[in-house]
Amino acid sequence: MKIERMQVSDLKEVMEIEKASFKMPWKRAYFVYDMNRAQAYCMVARGNNRVLGYLIGWKVDDKLHIANIAVQPDERRKGIGGKLLKTILEIGKEIKCKGIFLEVRVSNRIAQNFYRKFGFVHTFTQKQYYHDGEEALILEKEL
Repeated sequence: MKIERMQVSDLKEVMEIEKASFKMPWKRAYFVYDMNRAQAYCMVARGNNRVLGYLIGWKVDDKLHIANIAVQPDERRKGIGGKLLKTILEIGKEIKCKGIFLEVRVSNRIAQNFYRKFGFVHTFTQKQYYHDGEEALILEKEL
C-alpha cells in the first residue's frame, strides 16, 4: 500500500467510499476544490490497483484540521486509516503545525476509539454540529 496525493482520476473511487461512509457525503466539487488549494492536503491510500481510503487535511493558522477520512468498507480494520493518519501527522510536523484537530459524531464510538489510539483527546463538544442536529466531539492532539 502506498500513500499518495489524490488525483482527479481517483475521484470516482473516492466518491464511492464517501457515499458508503457518511450520512451526508461531500460533493465531488468539494474534493476538486481542495485538490487545488495550497493549504489542503488530499491523500489516498492505494493498493491492489484501487483506492483503499483517503484523507483531507487543511492547514488552518498553526494547526491542521482533518476534514475528512474514510476507508473502503471491505478494507476497514486493516491499518489503512492508521497509515493515512500517520501520514498527515508527519505532514503537520513538516509544515511546523503545533497541533491537529477534527470533529467526530458523538455516536461514532469506533472512530473516537481509533483517534484516541493516536493520542487525540476530547477538548470540546459542539452542539448541533451536523445537519441532522447531532453533536460533534472536537478531538485534538499536539504535534
